[in-house]
Amino acid sequence: MSRILIVEDEEVLTDSLRDILEGEGHQVLTAHNGMEALDTVGREQLDLVLLDLMLPLVDGLEVLERLRRDTPATAVLVVTSCGREALKGQTVQGFLRKPFSLEALLRAVKSALAVATPTPA
Repeated sequence: MSRILIVEDEEVLTDSLRDILEGEGHQVLTAHNGMEALDTVGREQLDLVLLDLMLPLVDGLEVLERLRRDTPATAVLVVTSCGREALKGQTVQGFLRKPFSLEALLRAVKSALAVATPTPA
Protein backbone atom coordinates (compact mmCIF):
# COMPACT_ATOMS: atom_id res chain seq x y z
CA MET A 1 0.00 0.00 0.00
CA SER A 2 1.31 3.42 0.96
CA ARG A 3 4.60 4.48 2.55
CA ILE A 4 3.94 6.66 5.58
CA LEU A 5 6.35 8.51 7.86
CA ILE A 6 5.16 9.23 11.40
CA VAL A 7 6.98 12.21 12.92
CA GLU A 8 6.09 12.25 16.61
CA ASP A 9 8.23 12.66 19.73
CA GLU A 10 5.83 10.78 22.04
CA GLU A 11 7.05 7.19 21.75
CA VAL A 12 3.83 5.57 22.98
CA LEU A 13 1.76 7.50 20.42
CA THR A 14 4.28 6.70 17.68
CA ASP A 15 4.06 2.98 18.47
CA SER A 16 0.25 3.07 18.53
CA LEU A 17 0.02 4.93 15.22
CA ARG A 18 2.52 2.57 13.61
CA ASP A 19 0.58 -0.50 14.79
CA ILE A 20 -2.73 0.92 13.53
CA LEU A 21 -1.36 1.94 10.13
CA GLU A 22 0.58 -1.29 9.60
CA GLY A 23 -2.62 -3.14 10.49
CA GLU A 24 -4.26 -1.26 7.62
CA GLY A 25 -1.55 -2.54 5.27
CA HIS A 26 0.70 0.54 5.09
CA GLN A 27 4.49 0.50 5.23
CA VAL A 28 5.42 2.76 8.16
CA LEU A 29 8.64 4.57 9.05
CA THR A 30 9.09 6.70 12.17
CA ALA A 31 11.06 9.74 13.28
CA HIS A 32 11.11 11.11 16.84
CA ASN A 33 12.38 14.61 16.08
CA GLY A 34 12.61 17.07 13.22
CA MET A 35 16.19 16.15 12.29
CA GLU A 36 15.31 12.46 11.90
CA ALA A 37 12.28 13.46 9.84
CA LEU A 38 14.33 15.60 7.45
CA ASP A 39 16.91 12.82 7.09
CA THR A 40 14.21 10.24 6.32
CA VAL A 41 12.42 12.51 3.86
CA GLY A 42 15.73 13.14 2.10
CA ARG A 43 16.38 9.44 1.44
CA GLU A 44 12.94 7.78 1.24
CA GLN A 45 10.05 7.99 -1.21
CA LEU A 46 6.95 8.68 0.86
CA ASP A 47 3.25 9.02 0.11
CA LEU A 48 2.27 10.64 3.41
CA VAL A 49 3.89 12.26 6.43
CA LEU A 50 1.98 12.38 9.72
CA LEU A 51 3.61 15.40 11.32
CA ASP A 52 3.47 16.74 14.86
CA LEU A 53 4.31 20.45 15.08
CA MET A 54 5.90 20.38 18.54
CA LEU A 55 9.17 18.52 17.94
CA PRO A 56 12.66 18.64 19.43
CA LEU A 57 15.73 19.79 17.44
CA VAL A 58 13.80 21.09 14.41
CA ASP A 59 10.16 22.08 14.89
CA GLY A 60 7.34 20.73 12.78
CA LEU A 61 6.76 23.99 10.92
CA GLU A 62 10.32 23.94 9.61
CA VAL A 63 9.92 20.30 8.61
CA LEU A 64 6.68 21.22 6.84
CA GLU A 65 8.33 24.12 4.98
CA ARG A 66 11.14 21.81 3.80
CA LEU A 67 8.65 19.14 2.75
CA ARG A 68 6.71 21.66 0.70
CA ARG A 69 9.90 22.95 -0.93
CA ASP A 70 11.76 19.66 -1.52
CA THR A 71 8.99 17.06 -1.95
CA PRO A 72 5.78 18.92 -2.82
CA ALA A 73 4.03 15.74 -4.02
CA THR A 74 4.21 14.18 -0.54
CA ALA A 75 0.93 14.56 1.33
CA VAL A 76 1.10 15.93 4.88
CA LEU A 77 -1.35 15.23 7.68
CA VAL A 78 -0.65 17.41 10.71
CA VAL A 79 -1.36 15.63 14.01
CA THR A 80 -0.88 18.05 16.90
CA SER A 81 -2.31 19.52 20.08
CA CYS A 82 -1.97 23.01 18.56
CA GLY A 83 -4.80 24.72 16.72
CA ARG A 84 -4.88 25.27 12.95
CA GLU A 85 -3.57 28.81 13.40
CA ALA A 86 -0.18 27.25 14.22
CA LEU A 87 0.15 26.29 10.53
CA LYS A 88 0.68 29.96 9.66
CA GLY A 89 -0.85 29.61 6.21
CA GLN A 90 0.97 26.38 5.24
CA THR A 91 -0.96 24.00 2.98
CA VAL A 92 -1.56 20.48 4.27
CA GLN A 93 -3.81 17.65 3.14
CA GLY A 94 -5.26 17.11 6.59
CA PHE A 95 -5.28 18.28 10.20
CA LEU A 96 -6.04 16.26 13.34
CA ARG A 97 -6.07 17.82 16.76
CA LYS A 98 -4.93 15.60 19.63
CA PRO A 99 -6.60 13.71 21.14
CA PHE A 100 -8.42 12.10 18.21
CA SER A 101 -10.40 8.93 17.64
CA LEU A 102 -9.24 5.93 15.65
CA GLU A 103 -12.02 6.58 13.15
CA ALA A 104 -10.94 10.20 12.69
CA LEU A 105 -7.34 9.09 12.13
CA LEU A 106 -8.26 6.50 9.52
CA ARG A 107 -10.57 8.94 7.69
CA ALA A 108 -7.89 11.63 7.66
CA VAL A 109 -5.19 9.22 6.40
CA LYS A 110 -7.48 7.91 3.65
CA SER A 111 -8.40 11.44 2.60
CA ALA A 112 -4.79 12.67 2.59
CA LEU A 113 -3.63 9.65 0.58
CA ALA A 114 -6.40 10.21 -1.95
CA VAL A 115 -4.69 13.43 -3.03
CA ALA A 116 -1.12 12.12 -2.76
CA THR A 117 0.92 11.29 -5.84
CA PRO A 118 1.61 7.53 -5.82
CA THR A 119 5.16 6.40 -5.06
CA PRO A 120 6.79 4.69 -8.08
CA ALA A 121 7.11 0.93 -7.67
